[in-house]
Amino acid sequence: MQDQDYQRQLESLCQDGLHRKMLTVGSAAGRMVQVNGEKKVIFCSNNYLGLAGHPNIIKAVKEGVQEWGFGSGGSRLVCGNTLPCEHLQGRLAEMLGFEACLVLPSGYTANHAILTSLAGEGDLIVMDKLVHASIIDGARASGAELRTWPHGTTDKLKRLLEQGGYRQVFIVTDSLFSMDGDKAPLTELVALKNRYGAILIVDEAHAFGCIGPEGKGCAAEAGVLDKVDIFMATFSKALGGAGGFIASSRTIIDYLVNKARSFIFTTGIPAINCLAADAALDIIQQEPHRRERLHGNSDYLRCRFLEKKLDFGQSLGYIIPIILGPAEKAIQISKVLWYQGFMAPAIRPPTVKSGSSRLRISVMSEHTKADMDGLCEALEQAIQEKL
Repeated sequence: MQDQDYQRQLESLCQDGLHRKMLTVGSAAGRMVQVNGEKKVIFCSNNYLGLAGHPNIIKAVKEGVQEWGFGSGGSRLVCGNTLPCEHLQGRLAEMLGFEACLVLPSGYTANHAILTSLAGEGDLIVMDKLVHASIIDGARASGAELRTWPHGTTDKLKRLLEQGGYRQVFIVTDSLFSMDGDKAPLTELVALKNRYGAILIVDEAHAFGCIGPEGKGCAAEAGVLDKVDIFMATFSKALGGAGGFIASSRTIIDYLVNKARSFIFTTGIPAINCLAADAALDIIQQEPHRRERLHGNSDYLRCRFLEKKLDFGQSLGYIIPIILGPAEKAIQISKVLWYQGFMAPAIRPPTVKSGSSRLRISVMSEHTKADMDGLCEALEQAIQEKL
């Protein structure tokens, strides 16, 4: 195999400020971690409620390994379907008010399963322009026609729905957008799906566990959870673990079990992952102060950013983008923060559109006021240095 062409492409990425390298984390996930041998206050983690290191979850995993071992042994349709997984599915379905639930190894495989199995030729998938890459990839692989509507307005969505002519129409959106921190207009989307007979799919990955009554997500917060046709979320954000799930009607879930290739042809999620998620749900239910503290921290940090006239877009929660523009500027400011003891990597294209590179500041319930004040001062200094 000739590597020269790939090497040239890598060099081009470097010149454009888009080359990426992985950093090595040498400690458990928390508000402070050891990265490349240095301790940093981390402002880029999806471990929003700080549950990744919660003693109850560690206890559940330790006991689970003793009983269940580590791996599942096979795909869930062969021999990898465990009692903890079945229990978790039933609990999630009951919690959210759906007939059934299906657990998969990740949120990516869950979105891929939904779109590639349910949509096909003759169908339309229409999605918010800023949905997660897993939704885009699943839609592209489905064979259905794919269209988008501009983020922040549903005018184009309405026009597309009015045109008709499709066997089925799927409206797909994130509930809390992972790079902008704003929320989808779910009440309006429900009204449109009812009016035009569409199927509404909502990705609650970044909201589940943190937003709404009992952490049920943005749809529950808006009072429309029972109007959502397919609900998807993960265990890898608020729950501090790994895995994803889909909640819907029993018919849809059974259909996915029989048709979704990303479910059928992958090893089943380990039982200990399910036990960890189950323990996390207990904590979320028993310790509501974690959600309260998360939202209090988010409000405080946005107020500080506002005081310093930083552009954080339309963020409404614990994901707060500091929009800087050029990729190189975002990289340089991220480096200054690093030397000041803070980890907030630059987010660049293709993750965000060209000219909107940013720091994606993600708040945790465990951040202290000193952490947040320190970040603000370091950020202000970094921006002044790099103007």
